Parts: sequence; C-alpha cells; structure tokens
Amino acid sequence: MAIEYLACGNIMSDQIEFLDGTFSELNMGGPAFYALSGMRLWDPNCKLVCRTGADYAGTYGKWMDDNGVPRTSVKVDLENCTTFILKYNPDESFTPRPKFSGEHLGYLKTHPEDIDEACQGEAVKGMYMAHNLDPVIWAKLGEVKKKYGFKIMWEIEYASALRERMGLSREEVLEKIRKVMEVADAWSINWNEASDLFDIPRENDEAIIAEIQKLPVEFTLYRVGTRGAYAVTPDAAYFCESIDPFGPSVDPTGCGNNSTGAAMQSWVAGDHPAMTVVKACISSGFNAAQRGPFPLYTKEKVALAQNLAQEYFEKVMARHEGK
Repeated sequence: MAIEYLACGNIMSDQIEFLDGTFSELNMGGPAFYALSGMRLWDPNCKLVCRTGADYAGTYGKWMDDNGVPRTSVKVDLENCTTFILKYNPDESFTPRPKFSGEHLGYLKTHPEDIDEACQGEAVKGMYMAHNLDPVIWAKLGEVKKKYGFKIMWEIEYASALRERMGLSREEVLEKIRKVMEVADAWSINWNEASDLFDIPRENDEAIIAEIQKLPVEFTLYRVGTRGAYAVTPDAAYFCESIDPFGPSVDPTGCGNNSTGAAMQSWVAGDHPAMTVVKACISSGFNAAQRGPFPLYTKEKVALAQNLAQEYFEKVMARHEGK
C-alpha cells in the first residue's frame, strides 16, 4: 500500500546522564524517529524522511526493517548520526549537550525538498515535523503541502531561552507562531513551553488552554508531563491521564515526540479528539517502557493498544461529559 504518514526531521542517538554522574548506554532517538514509532503503533503505512549518518543502518535501519517501515526516504549524508547527552532537570525538562557540532546537526536537518521527494508516488495524508519559527522554511513547506494536499502536525522547537536568543517579546514570538499556523494545521506543545510562552504557571491548565484556544489552529496536543495530555480544539479540551501498559515508566525520553506522531496519525485519520489524545498517551506509554523506541510492534501488541484505546476513550468521554 502507498505511504500515508510521514515522520520528518532529525534522528538523534541519546545517552542519559544520571544525577549520580553515570551514563546510560547509547539509545536510538530523535524527534522524527520517536514520532515514527508513535504513529507506527496505529498504522503501518508510514515512513521516515531524514538525513543521517551511515552508522544508522545497524540500529535505526534494523528497527525499520523489523517493523516494516521502508528506508526509501532516508538519505545518508555523513559518517555518524547526531548524538546528544541528555541531563534531566527536576521540572521534567532536560538539558541537551551535543556530542558533535551544531553544524553537524544543522547539516542533517530535513529540508522541504526532501519531503517533496518523499511524497512522490505516495498517498500522503499527514506529516509530523519538529521545527522552529523560520518563515522561509514554512513558506517552502506550505508549497509542498499545497502540491500534495496533506495536513501538517507541528511540534514546536521551543526553549525558555527562545525569546532571548531572538531578541523578541512574548507577543512577537506569538505572532511568529501564528504565521507558522497559516501552514501548520495542528501543533504540539508541552506545559513547560506553554508556561513560558503565555507567562502562566504550568499547573494552571484552564488558563493555558484558554490561551491555546485563541490561536488559529485546528488541533493542539497539549502535553502536561507525567500527568498525561489534553486534546484541545477551538471549543473543547479532552484530558487523558498517562497510560502505562507495561508498568512504571523506565525512561520518558522521546515521549513528547512519540505522542505527537501518534496524535498526527489519529487526527489526520479522522478520529474524535478524545481518541486522538488517548492514542497519543498509549503510544507514549509504549515508548516509556524501555530506553529508546518500543522494539517490535507485533500483532499482539497492536491488539493490546487497540483494546486500551477503546477502554480509555470511554473513560475520557465520560469524564468530559461529567458522567
């Protein structure tokens, strides 16, 4: 069957720095790869669009082969994959430290032209991309979107230092976000990012959601850390708690990317917003069950996810309706 969903952007191997100064083993990761894993749980008709290092083949490439994901839109442009050391902070955020240079990361960014090429001969309905606010990139993405008619799920690359780096006020950053939303149909943001963006305490869900609903976007996945996530539309918000199908979380790395990829697939496929946030939280739970992406989506694991989705959808709807 033709590919319907794209995970676009960097893959990055991650190594966790623990509080005691020790380090984990090197694990597969990166926004696009975690998003790919999130959407693959729900639909096999997806693929990765990225530029990477030749050493991806024995790890990322093997995962793709095992899970039936084609490598056709992976371009090998350097010797090594991008690698980051991740040090977690008490507020659930993390500080990334690159093993290679910023130039290395920038060189391997996915370009709109790569996405255009990946769409050729396919039946693409939706794409995920983590990116910043650059208007030239988004103008080019808008042309590709217009050419093929797909929807875009944007995960904002936002950091607390964004305004300082760009020398912009909050309102100026918000105006840039609104411009991106002229191209992106849906987006994903976490509570630390939203708290900084709107200058509202992150625990104040109601106030932050009210600000999100003022933005010109069809759908928002609003992620609230280990508590879970909200599906936010212009006139409603549906909350789903964290779902851990295999017990307590082992590693939260990539859960935001993973849940956003799952949300993109679900939302573009036409699911109810409540089902979309449920599927996002289930994918996140699969992702948190080990370091790195979930290793293999067997028929049994997919069936487990589908059963959980129906169970939690009913819970979310009942809570939303006050039952």
